[in-house]
Amino acid sequence: MLRFAAVVAVLVLSVPPAPACTFCGDNVRTRPTMRMQYAQAKAVLHGQLKNPRFDPKTDEGFTDLSIGGTLKDDPARGNQNVLVIRAYLPVIGDTPPDYIAFCSVADGKLSYTSGVPATAAVVEYLKGAAKLADNDPTVRLAYFFKHLGSANAVVAADAFVEFARASDADIAKAAKQFDPGALQKLIADESTPSERLGVFAYLLGVSGGATDATFLEKLLKQSPLSERVRDSFGGLLAGYVLLDSKNGWALSVTILVDTQQPYSVRLSSLNTVRFLQATRGADCKAEVLKCCAALLPDGDFADQAVEDLRRWGWWNLSADVFAQFAKPTHAAPIVRRGIVRYALSCPNDDAKKFVAAVRQSDPKLVASVEEMLKLFDSVPKQ
Repeated sequence: MLRFAAVVAVLVLSVPPAPACTFCGDNVRTRPTMRMQYAQAKAVLHGQLKNPRFDPKTDEGFTDLSIGGTLKDDPARGNQNVLVIRAYLPVIGDTPPDYIAFCSVADGKLSYTSGVPATAAVVEYLKGAAKLADNDPTVRLAYFFKHLGSANAVVAADAFVEFARASDADIAKAAKQFDPGALQKLIADESTPSERLGVFAYLLGVSGGATDATFLEKLLKQSPLSERVRDSFGGLLAGYVLLDSKNGWALSVTILVDTQQPYSVRLSSLNTVRFLQATRGADCKAEVLKCCAALLPDGDFADQAVEDLRRWGWWNLSADVFAQFAKPTHAAPIVRRGIVRYALSCPNDDAKKFVAAVRQSDPKLVASVEEMLKLFDSVPKQ
């Protein structure tokens, strides 16, 4: 069992500051948060949407925002109490009309750029978020953590995006502020969007304990896997490995070697291995090598494992890599080229012998891979 302090120390020291949370999709990472929109806006107005309409001549939509308050003001607003939004924002039946508008200034006038439905809960949340400093991730993420389970969907979604955009190092620094019990409830709640489960499991991994490891283990060992677990398998597995290193790594190997597992589950598991290699490096080298060794005999995954080993400059499995080259299951050009590329990068004596042999049997293959390496060689220098 990994001790919490050791996990946090490793993550803080080894995770690059830039990458966004690993277990979020890119479409989530790129969403601007309300805090970001607030910082970029010249004026932030709160009020009610009224009179949505279309211009019959141009079919262009318009909606009035009756301004009830300002969260951030600009002289360009003057005494203006109604902002005309150049978009059709329907307010039909029971649709809440309360709205926050983020505005820029163009030609001395306010110009609507974006907005969100805004009950009183959203307004108070944004007021608190706007006060947070970028250089204090512990305070910032502690604030957003409290809102991950908000009953208001706008608040909960925005708080999640704050974590999606946070670096793994910042998440590790703030880990003591996370409540494992709250995270278990969010993961177990069927109404929690599946895109958030992997992130919540990762947060649990850096903040939880033995009971949380058992909780994640049960989810990962469901048979059959639920769709929610399958879609979030990588994050759930990462959380489990962080909480229970021995059993978590053993499960990783079991999943990777099992060709009966769905391709998506095995790929998610491989991505988790890559994440752990990137964040913990030599501390988990033995475990990562076992995972790669499990994939080498599989023609569907061998090219990925071989290229990972090459990029990392880890040559421990060179004999195993070269043993795959002549197998019919590894005859696909992408696999054969990948093994040759690995051999040309590898400093071991067996690599030199392998390249010499392939150069005799298939000189064009070696020549083409050598040419590509000259153009795109990202292997660390030995």
